[in-house]
Amino acid sequence: MEHSRVAEAEAQGGFKVNGKGGFKALPFIISNEILEKVAGFGLNVNFITYLNMQYHLSLASAGSMLFVWDAISNFAPILGAVIADMYLGRFVVVAAGSIACLIGIVFIWLSTMIPGARPPPCNMKLSPEKCSPPGLKHMAWLLAGFAFMSIGAGGVRPCSIAFGADQFSRHPRERRARILQVYFNAYYGSMGVAFMVAVTVVVYVQDNFGWKVGIAVPMGLMLLSAASFLLGSGLYIKDKGSNGMFAGIGAAVAAAVRNRGALLPAKTEDGVYHHLKDCKLTVPTDRLRLLNKACMISNTKEGAPSINGDVDGSSDGRLCTVDQVEQLKSAIRVMPIWSSTILLALSVNQYFAVQQAQKMNRRVGAAGFRVPSGSFAVFNMSTMSLWSGSYDRWIAPALRRLTGNPRGLSMKQRIGGGLLFGTAAMAVAAVVEGAWRRQAVGGGGTMSAFWLVPQFALAGLAAGLGLVGAIEFYYTELPKSMASWSMALLFMAMGVGSLVGSLIIKVVHEASRLGGKTGWLPDDLNAGRYDNFYWLLAGLGAVNFVYFLWCGWAYRVRRGGEERGVGR
Repeated sequence: MEHSRVAEAEAQGGFKVNGKGGFKALPFIISNEILEKVAGFGLNVNFITYLNMQYHLSLASAGSMLFVWDAISNFAPILGAVIADMYLGRFVVVAAGSIACLIGIVFIWLSTMIPGARPPPCNMKLSPEKCSPPGLKHMAWLLAGFAFMSIGAGGVRPCSIAFGADQFSRHPRERRARILQVYFNAYYGSMGVAFMVAVTVVVYVQDNFGWKVGIAVPMGLMLLSAASFLLGSGLYIKDKGSNGMFAGIGAAVAAAVRNRGALLPAKTEDGVYHHLKDCKLTVPTDRLRLLNKACMISNTKEGAPSINGDVDGSSDGRLCTVDQVEQLKSAIRVMPIWSSTILLALSVNQYFAVQQAQKMNRRVGAAGFRVPSGSFAVFNMSTMSLWSGSYDRWIAPALRRLTGNPRGLSMKQRIGGGLLFGTAAMAVAAVVEGAWRRQAVGGGGTMSAFWLVPQFALAGLAAGLGLVGAIEFYYTELPKSMASWSMALLFMAMGVGSLVGSLIIKVVHEASRLGGKTGWLPDDLNAGRYDNFYWLLAGLGAVNFVYFLWCGWAYRVRRGGEERGVGR
């Protein structure tokens, strides 16, 4: 799908680029990403069951551990992006990350194969109090696997999608925007397909053939993922890392601090500013004017010293260039909107929904086939895939007639829509959980697990709108040389969200047990109040949406077009 959609966009542009890169390099990049995602999703989506049943961890402890692991895996791309953009380039970092992911899954698989790598067998369903908790020697296997997989995520997550976008860097600028919009949507549509395979086929294998085979499958897929990426090496455009961008931003920060006492002119254009020779950007923008001191030579043209060559008065090292100041501004300006996407992680990662499905009626058809509990997450990614895959062909043209925007919805509108759908998913989850609990406690029979589908579908829409909109927003607003960093911002938001989720679980679990009460989040879902927990998340989501509206209002598009960033 990715290959054909982008090739079609390229053909519509009326051009063809010879040599390396282009759509012919994408099958290897996308194959690497799809196989890695199938392996990762297939391991993660059902892993809370593995921790609960095989490692004898409570649901709260297992959920908190997964939140922390997810947070670390989402923070690791920050370091990976810096290494890729400044030193090694994206190709090397993606290749190394793929190999690290493979090593991590091998450690997890060994924990299933070696008897002493996990606590003695025990039935957590019938007598959890008799099950011994895991010791340090047991946790070592898990933590080693988590560590390598987090390192791998730090390489693959920020660089893979940006590396695919690099393959079109030699296309004409006016055509590249169209290709990239199709590429981002089709990319996430392909990731949705990968997730659906993971939560159906891989989860079915885990539930019916055991964890030894169930984790061996992701391990084999990860091996194919690394191999497919390396096979296409000769076709790639491989941009080398450069420390100029981050050094420039650092120089702008240092210069702003050094010159904090300087007086700004009444009008920005009245001043004289340091810029490189032949640079079109000679005067900084009025946004964040305080930072203009970092490149200001004089606040009046009459008082400016004589200028020779392209140094423009910076020989003492106290000033940076106008371009560097604008790069710093672009990085600062996206942060408020970035902070509003943090809570998306709570709606997208519905760890407790798997345990809810286990308690509900999962049988379908006359034969009474029982759907694996972890497979219900397929409705999450299938919705995201349908939305992302059909957006450019059908949804955007329909919305264009209503909004007048060539893209259907602006990037900020898509982020806001994602936040709304994420909040709605939590509210629906609370309603369904409340109805199921009343029916279970009242002895009214078992509720169908397919009542969980609406919350998964809404979470999928939240991802299709919010995550794709956010990643395109960062990629557009930040300079091209910070492409990996722009991808890392999304994962950093998901990482902070996971940490917030872990903190919320711990606080709610402890606070709701005060006074000897059962609490909201016990292992016995019938005795808990998971519906109250979901209502709490929905309330936080509503408050966060109001905060996003303020951030969107405060954020103003740059002069010369909609939301265009420095260097794009």
